Amino acid sequence: MLDSELETLRFRVIGTMAGLEGLEYEDIPGLANIPLKRLRRNATNLHAVCRYKDGTDKRDPNLGVNDVREVGIHPNVLTEEWIRYAEFLLYHEFLHALGYVAHNRQFRELESLWPDKEAPSMSKYFSEHLRKRNAKFVWTCPKCDWKTYRTVRASGRYLCRQCRVQLIDIEYSQSSE
Repeated sequence: MLDSELETLRFRVIGTMAGLEGLEYEDIPGLANIPLKRLRRNATNLHAVCRYKDGTDKRDPNLGVNDVREVGIHPNVLTEEWIRYAEFLLYHEFLHALGYVAHNRQFRELESLWPDKEAPSMSKYFSEHLRKRNAKFVWTCPKCDWKTYRTVRASGRYLCRQCRVQLIDIEYSQSSE
């Protein structure tokens, strides 16, 4: 996505948030001023992040959008295939920007207001997509055939969680699938 498209995503999410019952007393317009950044392409575990300004006390009850340095989002989520998940990620990070730092009950209740109920479940598939994209090896259980895609060798150090059998390394190239 181009930066203008990233801004379009921002305003789609803000527009949706403005119509959600439960967020009517929040500083939704203030979210428009938070810088949006892209995370590193090779990040596999981090899909998005809300970064606060240095010295910010995240326990401050007045924490809000003015305390946020930036919101970062994984560049690979900014594609047509993952756009629904991108919207949810930005919503999630904007909740943090509004001062809801902890993933507690209140945060989860606000998070559940997002209208696309399937978007949060895309996390698992996006993680797998990233792992496969960066993988050099497939750790495989020779007993149950469980697999996970990794950038480093297992080298006999890891066991299958179910079978307790040593995982083996198979070199992986994306063309092999």
